[in-house]
Amino acid sequence: MSFVVNQTARFSVLDAPGVAQPAVQRPPAGAAVEERKAAEEFVPVPSTLSLDERFELCMAVGEECIQPEELRALLTAKDHPVAYDGFEPSGRMHIAQGLLRTLNVNRLTAAGCVFKFLVADWHAMLNNKMGGDLRKIRKLGQYFVEVWKSCGMNLDNVQFINASDIINDDANKYWSKVMDIARCFNLARIRRCCTIMGRKENEEMSAAQILYPCMQCADISYLGADICQL
Repeated sequence: MSFVVNQTARFSVLDAPGVAQPAVQRPPAGAAVEERKAAEEFVPVPSTLSLDERFELCMAVGEECIQPEELRALLTAKDHPVAYDGFEPSGRMHIAQGLLRTLNVNRLTAAGCVFKFLVADWHAMLNNKMGGDLRKIRKLGQYFVEVWKSCGMNLDNVQFINASDIINDDANKYWSKVMDIARCFNLARIRRCCTIMGRKENEEMSAAQILYPCMQCADISYLGADICQL
């Protein structure tokens, strides 16, 4: 396991070639309003540790840090760097997802980081998870959150953000980023991103799967991540 600093992303492209995509569904309005209100009221808890202790905690997250000197500079400059990870609600959680991610998140938040989890519900819909039913996907995302709570994740400096919320609420900014990224890479480069999920470059993919890695890259930029991705 490794992590990277300063907007470096890992892309993943998931399966569902040839499956027709359903119409986009919006989540219940009340739920979205409550989630946005909670995000607006979010106040991060400062770390009581020294710079060296914060640095060591962050370094303990992975086997390798590509730019350790930039990580130290980041922690010096920011009391609350933004760490990012995204997950696609797509089934039952395994042990590594539950316990290992809880340990790593707790290390980063103890170091003062604000950890932004992107609940990649639109991504799961593009991948036809749960039959492409966005309401079911969001419910599954809530299940993931409850499992992490049960595993002992400290949520003081953690935010769970639904992809559907940022896409629906700020569509112009979000899709502008996606389109800019898509213009920067050719199709062959995008297709190579599918190998991270065990897919082969020469496999047939749907148009949604081609769009998927561009969206993942845009997510990191949109959320202002300093440290990504676990």
